[in-house]
Amino acid sequence: MTKTFIKTAFVLWFLLTLATGCRTQSCVTAYPGPSILRTGSPREIRTAAKADARADIAAGEPRVAYTGGFACWAVGIPDECGELVKSLPKVPLPCGCSHPLLGSATIYAEAYNKEILPYLLNKNETNRNQ
Repeated sequence: MTKTFIKTAFVLWFLLTLATGCRTQSCVTAYPGPSILRTGSPREIRTAAKADARADIAAGEPRVAYTGGFACWAVGIPDECGELVKSLPKVPLPCGCSHPLLGSATIYAEAYNKEILPYLLNKNETNRNQ
């Protein structure tokens, strides 16, 4: 087989995987994100997200969680706070309307961001007053 054929076959496989929604377990594990998304109840996912946010705050390394179906966005962050989060590193979460973990990722992102937002607002206010 030629290299061109192999590359073409890979591209076609990749596009087919995207078009079918990639619903196999092997595909799901290839996506980033905490393992709690695959195994946890909504309550467990929220608890884990809040704990992760608190740990990131304690480490002085806050991030922002993006996910979504049609487009990825910072779930739970109001539009007027967009400037606070746009330069932060992102929590790796699945995105895409056909992703089987989208619901879990949305729960995680909202809980994480709601925990991080007061810290960011306070930090921003402190920086303005200095």
